[in-house]
Amino acid sequence: MLNFLSSGNQKQIVGITLTPGIGLEAVVLDKNKTTVLNYGRKKVEYNFSTREIQDYVQFKTAIVELMDEMKIAPKSYVYIVLPNVYFDFLEIPPMISNPEIKTAVLSKAEEFYIFKRDEPISGWCEVVNPQGGSQKKIVYTSFQKSAVDEIKEIISDLGLQLIGIESSYSATLRGLYTTGYLNDIIIEESPWTVMFINTNSYTLFQLDGKNLLDYTEVPLAIKSFSMEESYQAIVSSSSQLLSNFDSSNLFIISQTDDICADVLKRQMQFDREIIAIDSNKYSKKPIMEVMSATDFNAANSITLGVIGAAYTKTTDFNIVLNVLQDDPSINLGAYFTTTILGTTIEVTSDFVDKLAVLVVAACAVIFGILIGLCNLLNTQIQNSITDINSQIQTIDAQISAENQGEKKEEIDMNVIIDEIAASNVNAINFYDSIATDIPKNVWLTRYYNQTGDKIAVRGIAESIVDIYEYYKNLRIVSPQSDIKLTELKVVTEDMKSEDSRFITDLAIDQDTDRLYSFEISNTQIQITGNKEEGKNKQIENNENDIIVKPTNSTENIEKPSQQMKPAR
Repeated sequence: MLNFLSSGNQKQIVGITLTPGIGLEAVVLDKNKTTVLNYGRKKVEYNFSTREIQDYVQFKTAIVELMDEMKIAPKSYVYIVLPNVYFDFLEIPPMISNPEIKTAVLSKAEEFYIFKRDEPISGWCEVVNPQGGSQKKIVYTSFQKSAVDEIKEIISDLGLQLIGIESSYSATLRGLYTTGYLNDIIIEESPWTVMFINTNSYTLFQLDGKNLLDYTEVPLAIKSFSMEESYQAIVSSSSQLLSNFDSSNLFIISQTDDICADVLKRQMQFDREIIAIDSNKYSKKPIMEVMSATDFNAANSITLGVIGAAYTKTTDFNIVLNVLQDDPSINLGAYFTTTILGTTIEVTSDFVDKLAVLVVAACAVIFGILIGLCNLLNTQIQNSITDINSQIQTIDAQISAENQGEKKEEIDMNVIIDEIAASNVNAINFYDSIATDIPKNVWLTRYYNQTGDKIAVRGIAESIVDIYEYYKNLRIVSPQSDIKLTELKVVTEDMKSEDSRFITDLAIDQDTDRLYSFEISNTQIQITGNKEEGKNKQIENNENDIIVKPTNSTENIEKPSQQMKPAR
């Protein structure tokens, strides 16, 4: 997608600059703004008296020839830089709106003599106010509106797209940044000064890092002096001004064949670093590498202004005074360079148009997919509902059929309760006997009653009389049962049974006293502690069996309470 957006029909950005004495220049930079891909130059005259292009037919012809020789694509973007007509600062209240700024700027520009007969058109941007305070500081440039309209019409007739017209002052400063001269200065935020020399004047710009603080334009009829006198005139007139500037660097930029920047550098009374840049016949090589040119000799004197014209947007040095910034007929769009996933993208109005088409198409596809998924899901839900309703109808039909075939029968719950109570009377009686009819000197070790009428009881007693007494009690509570005393024996310490363990637990004199173990039951099931197999094992594992399971350790046998011990 990035390749589609950044290639193919992408418009070229062509910087065009008119410089007196040099002519009309056109340049196309590479995407990284480090190399001149193509450069061309044609002769076009400029009228210093009227401050406008001398011959617009010549201007149009020069553009046509440049576009043809440089093979510039139709409908490419064009940004034009013209010699300065009016440049100034203005302080305004901080809350003032753009329409009010425009009114204030035009009102100030109309004081200049050129605009006494021709309406001005201005471009501006906000800069840092070195005085601080509450006032906002604006730097602006102005041209004759009639001249701007003439240029707009010419560019439109040629099938190109005009995106801006700007002063050579701000474009030259931006060109310095683009060529890399200001990298360290911007990073260190150092103060610096630019001396910009033209045919009939020179201008000093004072900056701090990337902030434009002030400027001074000094008229100077250089051609009226001899060569030596012109150097002396610039040195003497600029010395006092430069002494007021606290600058770490001085850039001397000459765009006239009458002054060599390198020669002037050696004559300047400035004790800090001076960088000389010639855009004239004294230049030995171009300020940027030029890959292609209609005339490589002419490319040696390429100006910083045309470089700035081809690079109008930068966040690090955003001094752009485009007089068409508020023109509704100009589609400036969002024009800057960015890098996405390693791909350099020039974001122009064409890029935005493509991106908008892709976004709309993507939204349409996503919306279509969502609609399809919703329809599919709705169909599945409806099918599930139909299946469930069908199953409900089938079940209802089966229930109705079964209800019709069944005979209604009344159920008497009292009868059921009486039957259950009668069938469990024996079991209840036996349970009662455990709680109330156990003689004092009898201790039960096991009790089994699964069906209610089949019981088995095992225990220990001090005497046979006590055992017989307990047997009679069981017969009394359940006279209809056929319980019998099925086992009776003396418990001795050497007996390998659980009964022998009670001898150590009870206060029994083994020499004189005796304990008797017994078993009373009416079933063939034996519940002796030594038998772990057959039916006895089934009884122990049955969840309804309440017999206490014997253990292999005397520590785990429940000791009789003091109330159960025989009195001594």
